[in-house]
Amino acid sequence: MPISATRIAGLNPADRAVFATNARLISCLVTESLLRAIYIPISRTDAIGMCVVLENEVSSDASHKPYQSKDILAIVPLLHLPLFRHDGTDLRGKEISLLDPLDMMPVVFEVDGDGIMPTEIEYSDLTSAILKALSGPGWAISSSTKLLLSRSPISIWEKFGSSIGLDDKILKEISNEFTSSVKWQRYSYEHPPKAPLFTSPSIEWEQSIVEGHPTHPMHKTRYFLPPLPDFAPGSVDLYHPKLRLVAIPRRNLHIAYDFETNTQPILAAMSKSAGRELIVKEEYVAVPVHGLQIFHIQHKFKDAEIYPEEFSLSLLAQQSIRSVILPEVYTGLSLKLGVGIKLTSAVRTISPASAYLGPRFSKKVVPALSMDPKIVTVAKELASVVHTHPDGEIAKHCSAIIREAHENTSEERGERLIVCTALVESGHAGEGGEIPAVVRVFELHTEEKRVDWLRKFVRMLFEAFLPSVMENGVAFECHPQNCLARFDLSTKELKGFIIRDFGGLRVHPETLKATTGVDLEVHDGHSIIAQDLDDVYTRMYHTIFHNHLQQLIRVLGLHYSGAGWEVVREQLKEVVPEDHALYKAEEESSLEMLHAHEDVGHVSIRE
Repeated sequence: MPISATRIAGLNPADRAVFATNARLISCLVTESLLRAIYIPISRTDAIGMCVVLENEVSSDASHKPYQSKDILAIVPLLHLPLFRHDGTDLRGKEISLLDPLDMMPVVFEVDGDGIMPTEIEYSDLTSAILKALSGPGWAISSSTKLLLSRSPISIWEKFGSSIGLDDKILKEISNEFTSSVKWQRYSYEHPPKAPLFTSPSIEWEQSIVEGHPTHPMHKTRYFLPPLPDFAPGSVDLYHPKLRLVAIPRRNLHIAYDFETNTQPILAAMSKSAGRELIVKEEYVAVPVHGLQIFHIQHKFKDAEIYPEEFSLSLLAQQSIRSVILPEVYTGLSLKLGVGIKLTSAVRTISPASAYLGPRFSKKVVPALSMDPKIVTVAKELASVVHTHPDGEIAKHCSAIIREAHENTSEERGERLIVCTALVESGHAGEGGEIPAVVRVFELHTEEKRVDWLRKFVRMLFEAFLPSVMENGVAFECHPQNCLARFDLSTKELKGFIIRDFGGLRVHPETLKATTGVDLEVHDGHSIIAQDLDDVYTRMYHTIFHNHLQQLIRVLGLHYSGAGWEVVREQLKEVVPEDHALYKAEEESSLEMLHAHEDVGHVSIRE
C-alpha cells in the first residue's frame, strides 16, 4: 500500500473525505494547467517538500515582484516528488506539471495573510517549516502570516472560480457538487463495501468502489437534479434500484433497431411479478426507466403514461449507476438507462446523439476494426430509444440502450471479469481490505511479482486497444471504468479485455473510411469526431496512460522508482512500429507523463 494511502487511512472519515476531494481539486487545477504551482523543498522527516499553488495570473518573472501571501491559493506538503515542467521559468522553484493525490501528505493549507485566525497547534512545527522555506529570495511573506487547515474544498474552489470571473450561478452549482462529493465520500468511508475476492461475481467487483476516479474533483458526487429530492447518503440504494415502465406514443420516439423485441422479456417478467398482464396500448411503446427517473418523466413528458409500481423489477447497478443488469430476465444483455443524477460532473442521461450512434457503430464499425477478438471484445449496443422532444437536454431524460453483457456468462467460459477501476481500490471492509485489490487478490507481495504482472497487463492492454488507433483512426475511451479485465478462473492469468461505452470515442472518419470502407454514421458535430489523427492519439494517451496506467502503476508501487514506466516504454517499442505516425508523434510529444523527471523514470518509445 502506498505510504500516502496509509496516512490518509489514518484520518477520521470526515477529514479523510475533505482531503480526498481537496486533493483531487488541487490535482486538477495544477495538472490541467489552470493554475501554476511550484515545488519547494523543506527539511522534514514527514515531507520532502511542498506544492505552492499560486493564484490566477501571478507572474513567474522573479524580477517582477516578490510573491506575497495574497498570491498563494493553497499549500500542500508532499511525500513524493511530482512531475515537473520542462519549460518552467520560475526561479523560486520547479514548476509542477502533474500532481497526483498520492504524491501528497494528507493535509492542505490555506493562507491567512493577516494572521487573524487561531494557530493550527497540531501542525505548528510543519507550518513553521513551510513558512521558513518561503522566506528566501523572491518571497515577501509577512511575519504575521499563518497557515490554516483547509476544512472544505469550497473555499479553494470559490477563490479560484471568482479569480477567473466565473458566473455566480455556475460557481454555486459546482460548489454544491463538491459538497455532495464530500458527503457521499464520507458515507463510503463510514460504510465501506466488503473486500471482493477473486471468486466474487463481476457485479460485486462493480459495487466494491470506495473512492472511484483517482483525480476527478467530483469523484464521489451524487447530485440529484430537480425534481428529484436531494437524497441523503444511506436513504437511497443506488446499487439496487428498481426498474419501472412508461409508455410513450411511437411517433414521439426515435427507435434504433429491434428495441421492442429485446424488451419483451422485461414486460413478461413484470407481468409475472405483478400477477396480471401488462397491456401496451396500440401505437405506444413500452420504455423501461430507472426508478428514480420517474420524477423527471412526470415533470418533462406529458405524453408519458406511467405504469403502476407493481410493474417493476429489481436491478443490480454497475459502477456507473445507470448501467444495470437484470439477472432474472437477461443472461447476455444489460440496460443503460438515462437518470437525472450528476456523477463526476456529468448528468447520467443518454443524449439523442449517443442513442443514435451506439447501435449503428456496433453493427457497422466494430466488426470492421483491426482488433484481435481473442484479446478484446466490444460490448455492442444492440438497440436504443430516445424521445423526439426538440430540446435535446429534455429528450435525453427519456432514453435507454440495450447492451451486451458478457460478464453475466463469463463463468461459463471459465473467466472472471473484473472492472479495472476495482483493481486499484482499497479501504474495504474485512480481512486485507486496506490492501489494494490487485495486490491482495493476485498475491503481488514482491516487486518482482508486481513488475511481471504489470508487464503482462500492459502488453495485452496495448495489443487490445492500439491496433484500432494505429490502423483505423479509432480510439476507444478505455479508462478503467469502461474496461473489464478477463482472467482465467483457474490460473488467474489475464486473457484479455471487454470494452464498453461509446460516448468517449474519438474517430477520424477519413482514416476509418480508407481502412475499412465504412462510413461513420453520427450526428453532425458529435464530440467523437476527430479533426485529425493527433486528436485520436491524444484521446488514447489520456485514457490509457494518464487515466488507466498511471493509477495502476502508482498503486503497485512502481511509479517513483520508474520501474513501471520502464515496462510501459519497453512494451510500446514492441507494439508500435518505428515508421508509424504514432511513434513519431510520441517522439515529438510534450505530454508530461511521457517525459517524467529523472527521479520517476522516462516513458518513451525511443531509447
